[in-house]
Amino acid sequence: MGVYIHKSILELQDLNFNEKLVLAYFFANKENLKDDNVVIANRLHLTKTNVRQIIFKLKAKKYIEVVGVYSCRKIKILKDIKMKFEKATFNGFLLDDDILILDFCTSKKFILAEIRSLIYSKNGRCTVSNLYLSSLLNLSVCFVKKTITELEKSGILKRDLKNVKGKTERTIILNLNNPIATDEAPAEDEKEVKEEAPKQQYDDEVLAVFESFPKRPMMTVLKIEEQKKLCLPILQSKSKEELDFIKFVISFNSKNNESWKAGFMPYMYKFLCVDKEKYFNEAVKLEFDKFKNKPKVNANLQLLNLQLERDLFTFFSKIEENVWELSDVDILEEFKNRYILSYVKFNDDDFNKMALQMIKEYRPTALNL
Repeated sequence: MGVYIHKSILELQDLNFNEKLVLAYFFANKENLKDDNVVIANRLHLTKTNVRQIIFKLKAKKYIEVVGVYSCRKIKILKDIKMKFEKATFNGFLLDDDILILDFCTSKKFILAEIRSLIYSKNGRCTVSNLYLSSLLNLSVCFVKKTITELEKSGILKRDLKNVKGKTERTIILNLNNPIATDEAPAEDEKEVKEEAPKQQYDDEVLAVFESFPKRPMMTVLKIEEQKKLCLPILQSKSKEELDFIKFVISFNSKNNESWKAGFMPYMYKFLCVDKEKYFNEAVKLEFDKFKNKPKVNANLQLLNLQLERDLFTFFSKIEENVWELSDVDILEEFKNRYILSYVKFNDDDFNKMALQMIKEYRPTALNL
């Protein structure tokens, strides 16, 4: 059966490969959009969690609308994407079931599907170049070259190289019945993005920005991991200046937004995508510009201060009153027993000095030691 990926969907720049795959599935089933996440996951060889996250992203990007509750949910397509078919030109390719079931990331499946499409349309011969595939699928040439090499090693395809008038001509031969076709990398576009193109990478800083966003009280580990999977790819796509602005807006709201102080902050994905106009407005931009012109301070110390404020507030909200009879140093040791693993990346002297100062400020006036 498979799913047809039309070039109109392939050319959408704001969607990753998994999102394009699911959107193409919705267009292919326009007359019956009541399939639940399990059915879609089984059809596209994704996990139920993948599908749920993708539908959430497509909804946030205004491609679809979800009507009704889960038990009787229906997907409504919002964008009118014209799917014209023209002779003697590239219109798209079919992602057949035998490719969908392979344990490859979706970008590799797209490469395989296009190679097969060319073989069918070129009298059984595919002499396509890595540059063509790179341009068509918006991938780096390096990633395409690496993928072709890996697929050949796994036996999925074979390259036949011949010298034709002084130039090397490559013909690609497919063997999709090969039983050892596997991919060691997880089939998640959020991870394949790192391989696809040489984007600016600020891995440590990106993670620090995510960690600095206040977590809702009683937020489960599962929910935190879900937010991390949604937000890290978004943060990794930002420039250094955009990351600085995001950090500032988080800090600004943590200090000035009363609902955030009370624990009613949004989830980070909603903050970054759904309600971004509310938080990243001109007034805050002016505050950020003033902040940029101030003398520079140590970014790690700023992050340490923000993290300590959050964790100490949580810590003091849970302790018994008699704990204040202990010295500041003893209270700090008790705090370390519970939270120290979150602070291993910071300097010990900076951590101790800042934490002790905050403990003094939190200590009730009548119990100053």
